[in-house]
Amino acid sequence: MLSNEDYAGKQVLVVATFGVKNPERCPAPFMFAGEAVKAGAEAGICFVLQAPQLLKRGAAEGLRGKEGGRTIREFIDEALALGVKFYVCDAALMLCEMTPEDLIEEVDELVGPSFLVKQGLKSDLVLTF
Repeated sequence: MLSNEDYAGKQVLVVATFGVKNPERCPAPFMFAGEAVKAGAEAGICFVLQAPQLLKRGAAEGLRGKEGGRTIREFIDEALALGVKFYVCDAALMLCEMTPEDLIEEVDELVGPSFLVKQGLKSDLVLTF
């Protein structure tokens, strides 16, 4: 069985693509990134396509992946507490008709499209949702 030391120094990149119109798909990036950190790896989520909508101020508080389930904001807070980094694609912001000022303050960095390619090549594992 592998221990957390086996994952130390490993990098996991999670690519989030779904926004508020698909709430049932929204918890997965936060859950998988959190599990990577719990296993001892470093993890970040890159928000592309419609996913920046999840990080719009006030959007995730009432959004649930399933009726009666936890809010997406709870998944966000849990991932942040574990140390997951949040990267938002600036081109996706424009696609979503958002500005950086629309985002929650916990976003680590605005990145360009090349970030996804470069970070993906440096990562040990890339997961896409």
